[in-house]
Formats: sequence, C-alpha cells, structure tokens
Amino acid sequence: MRVTVSLLALLAASPALADTFYAQAPVAAAVLYPDGATLTLRAEIDLPAGTHDVLIPYPAAAAMGTLPRVATSEGVVIGALGFREDRVADPTALYTPAQAEALAAVEAAETAVEDKKDELALAQTEIAALKARLDYLTAIKPPEAGTADEILAVADLVSDQTLTTQAALEDARKRLRPLSEALDDLTAALEAAQADLDRLAPPGEVNEMLTVEVTAPEAGPVVLELTEQTWDAGWRVDYDMNLDRAAGDIALDRKIVVMQNTDRAWSDVAMTFSTARPSDRIAPSEVYPDMADVYEERPPMPLARSEADGFAMEEPMVEAVAAPADMKTAGLVVDGLAVSYVYPDPVSIVPGEAAELALDTLTLDADVSLEAAPRWDETAFLMADFINTTGEPILPGTASVSRDGYFVGQVDLAMIPAGADERLAFGPVESIRLDTVFKRNAEGDRGIISRSSNRRQEITFTVENLSNETQEVRALYPLTFSEKEELEVTVTATPALDETDIEDRRGVSAWDLTLAPGETRTVEIVVDLDWPEGKVLGWNP
Repeated sequence: MRVTVSLLALLAASPALADTFYAQAPVAAAVLYPDGATLTLRAEIDLPAGTHDVLIPYPAAAAMGTLPRVATSEGVVIGALGFREDRVADPTALYTPAQAEALAAVEAAETAVEDKKDELALAQTEIAALKARLDYLTAIKPPEAGTADEILAVADLVSDQTLTTQAALEDARKRLRPLSEALDDLTAALEAAQADLDRLAPPGEVNEMLTVEVTAPEAGPVVLELTEQTWDAGWRVDYDMNLDRAAGDIALDRKIVVMQNTDRAWSDVAMTFSTARPSDRIAPSEVYPDMADVYEERPPMPLARSEADGFAMEEPMVEAVAAPADMKTAGLVVDGLAVSYVYPDPVSIVPGEAAELALDTLTLDADVSLEAAPRWDETAFLMADFINTTGEPILPGTASVSRDGYFVGQVDLAMIPAGADERLAFGPVESIRLDTVFKRNAEGDRGIISRSSNRRQEITFTVENLSNETQEVRALYPLTFSEKEELEVTVTATPALDETDIEDRRGVSAWDLTLAPGETRTVEIVVDLDWPEGKVLGWNP
C-alpha cells in the first residue's frame, strides 16, 4: 500500500496514543538522473500486533515540501504520517550496520589511545622517580666528623648510585620516545576512525523524525519503504578513448561518476542510472496565434520644435502583435525514450563525495585520415570516422583521448545516437607541417575613368611531409564568395580543388594530397574582388 499525505495535513495531525518504536531507514536503492535522483529508503522492524508509532530519523524533514511515498508489507496498514523532533536517549540503537562498524572502530581506537596513554604515564612516572633519586644523591654530603675512609666510602656509594640511576634514566627516556610516537600514531588513527564515522552521518541524540502510524495484524517483521526525490545527487559519464591505428578501431572505456550531497550516507545501495531529466519541462510550449496584417503607408510626420530649439522626431505608433513564447529545448532525448543502466554491484558513497564506477568497454571500427587547416594551424590532425554500431547511444561526457596508447588530451564528447556517423579528432601529427603566405595585397582603382574599385589577393599554402612514410592529407581552405551582385568575386586555385561547400559550408573547399616522404605540396589561390566606387569592402582573407 502506498500513502501520499499533504504537508499541511501532516502538520495538523496528532499522533495516536500507541507504543513508540524507533527504526533506521538507510538508502537501499537509487535511480539516478544526470541532475537528481529517486531514492528508496528501507526500514525493517519487529512489531507486536496492533497499532504503533514508528519513528524514523529523517534529516531536514521540516524543510521538505512533500512527504515521501510509503509502501509496506502485505496486510500492514499505514495511518497518519507526520514530522517532529524527538530526543533519542541512545542514538546507537538507530545505527546502520555500517555506522555500527565505524563506531566499533572508533571505540577500539579510543581504547588503544587510552592504553598507550597509561603506558606513557607509567614511563613518565618512572622518569620522575629516577630524577628525584638523582636529586637526592646530589644533595648527600659527607659526615663532618667522618674519617677519610668513611668519606671515601660515602663518595663511592654516591658515585656508584648516581651512575646506576643515570643509566636507568637514560634507558627510561629511550623507552619513552617510541611510546610518544606510538601515541601520536594511535591518535591519528582515532581521528581517522572518527572521520569515517562522521562521513556516514550517524543519527545524533536529537533528530528530526518521520512518524508513521503502523497497524500490524500480527506480530512479526514489518518493512517500510520510503520513496523521495532529491536534486542533491546525479551522475555523468567519463570515457577513456584510445585509437589503435594498426587495428583500425576505437576502444571506448566507459565509467560512471556518481555524486551525492544529501544528508545521508549511502551504503551498499542498488543503483540504476537513467538518462531521463526530471528537471526539464514536461509539457510543450504554448502556441500563440500568428496574425499577419497590412497598414496604410503614413505620410511623413512634421518635425516638432522643442523648447530648446532642438528637433525631436515623433516615433510612429505600431500596433503590438503577440509574439511566440521562448522555447526551451530538451536537454537529452533518445528516440523519445530514456535509457537506463542497472549497475550490477551495490555502491557506497558518503555526502559530498563522488564515486567512479567502471561500466564497460565498447569497440568501434574506425577509418583514419589526416586533416589539415593551413589557414589557421601549423600541423595536420589525425581524424577517425566511425558509425555507432553498439545499438545504444554514446552519452555526453568527458573523454580522455589516447592514440596508440599515448595520451593526447581531453575533449567534451557530445551524444552520439545509435547508428549515427561521427568524426573525432585524435591529436596533432607533428610530421605534417603547414604554412600559409599572403603573397600580395593590391587594392585601388583600375584607372581614372573607372568608377569601380578592385582588390587582388594571392595566397599560397603548403603541406610538408616530414615523416618517412607516404601520407594522404586532406587540406581544407575557405574560398572567398559573395552573395551580393555588386560585389564580384573570382577565385582561381592551382591545383584544382577536389571538393567544395563541404558539409554545406559555403566556399569551404578540400584538396586531397598525396605526399611522399620529405615532399612538399603547394596550393596557389588568387582572389579578385570588384565593387562599386564609394562602397567599403568588408573581407578578411
């Protein structure tokens, strides 16, 4: 049975007179989204038959706007739900197994520290006693009426005892030093154990409590499952991506990074990772009417002289027309359905920390090529074309990129749908050097009678192969174009280009060059522009 109660009704409700039981409800399962999570908390408690109040520590309960949904064992009835603060005499009774284990480690470390302090105090007492003995021996004086033999005997006794006591003192001091060092180590271990316990966010003596009225038909164990939403958790994908040129494939190691900053420590939680985004809108944009209209052309308005003899132009009145509302596009959609990954092992993670989980490795066949942009770059770059044949989308994330096992950099990877073509870069190829030279920049009128202006730009770019192997390089260069009739553009290229308007980018052209070891290929481009006199040319060659 599931129960949903409004917060107002919850606060107005008064708990029934019934026995009170306490239970801890740690996170048992989580469905994580890129920007949020649905958490399932599970409490297990033995109850006698009848109606009882079960109090469950619920951090930040008073700040919640809604109550969790509650499911319980078959035959058990859930009554009123409520929030309240309650003082717990023994919070350790509410500890989870992980918290109890951490507490036991703290107590063991505290015992070890106290035992070592006792040893240290005993050694310090021994040293104090030996110092007092030395002080006493130093204060001994020979008898005033003693004979020479008696005085020598006292002197020998003091000397022997002083020597023995001093040796014992040095030995005690030597034994004290390792004790002090051991105490420092044990104190550090205690601090670490206490930090481990604190990371698990154990309940204190005063807790905000969720109260659940439970009616059990018979004595026995009762399970309560609480489901809530949180925005303080999420996940992303990280990749290790390596291009093996010899094998002609890309190995994509996928890792999931989980973050949570809730008020609870998650211990052995079953995790499902969903690509759904609950924070995105769930309804389409409002569609408004789109009315067209025409107006009578108005005569020019007369100028109105201002009080300061200036002039002000009256702005024409334009009837307002409703505009469509801004549309927010969805962040991530895969064929209209979310994709989920169920992680096979339970995961533990404390608030404020992140965990990295290995997912799997994908292998994709790749076609490798060299691409150069000599207008802006000094080297060519290695490119890999592939098709996502995995049958599932490759999700957005940060990829650490390697080439033949050598790290070359990081890149933000966009989503690659199943079946989509994709091209990725795998770093520079230093053995392919590029250079661009602007040979001439002539501009001016062609004669006194001519009323047009012109400009000629000569451009040369080179591609040089410094490797000891023949290389196929695709060089891209943007050729100048004009969309205005009054600006005439003529472009000649030697050798002729192999392709233009690549990927519908106007003027972007390609030369497919084959370079032998040590060879340099040159491409010459001449751009002639003509435009009417009085116009200003806007162009960046």
